[in-house]
Amino acid sequence: LVDGLADCMADSNTTAFRIDGRMPVAEVRRLIAERFDWALGQDWSAKANCARAWYVSEEKLEPRLGERFEEPIEEYEQPLAPARDAAAAFEALKGWEDAAPIARFLLQHPEHRHVVRRAQIAPIAPYGEIRDNTIGDTLLPIDMLRAKLSFFGATHFDPRSDRWVRVSMYAGAPYPEELNPGTADLWVYPDSAE
Repeated sequence: LVDGLADCMADSNTTAFRIDGRMPVAEVRRLIAERFDWALGQDWSAKANCARAWYVSEEKLEPRLGERFEEPIEEYEQPLAPARDAAAAFEALKGWEDAAPIARFLLQHPEHRHVVRRAQIAPIAPYGEIRDNTIGDTLLPIDMLRAKLSFFGATHFDPRSDRWVRVSMYAGAPYPEELNPGTADLWVYPDSAE
């Protein structure tokens, strides 16, 4: 009853979070270039490409998106700009020996640990990254919310603004005993199931 994507969308590989410090710099460069090729050509000094910053609200301890150049939030920024950070790490890796272990680089540049980790996880998690600029001025947070919430069965998205959305969870879902191979995949699309 579960399609082939289920295995590569789950986060069950607990060992993948550990950085392999022995990996050669050349391999990390290749992984970054492969996963973030679209981001490496961006001008990250342009205000439009880094107009926003993610931070955690003090009141509710939840992620918030603020305007970097209009609000004093930069010191609270969370590492939720993988494209920009990947481009910065890729640039910092220039000049390093191809055969050098990435651990040597990270000892001098610990600020790039999260990028190296993401790059090393990428081959086993093909859907592990949002392939968009998460801090650009054209970002619509509701698009990311839709993608994230759809994993949990959310449907019937009702946007209340460009920053939050109301959803229905499992609306019209059959009970497990009502599922069969003929209906399991299409119940969320009522028009298709008929």
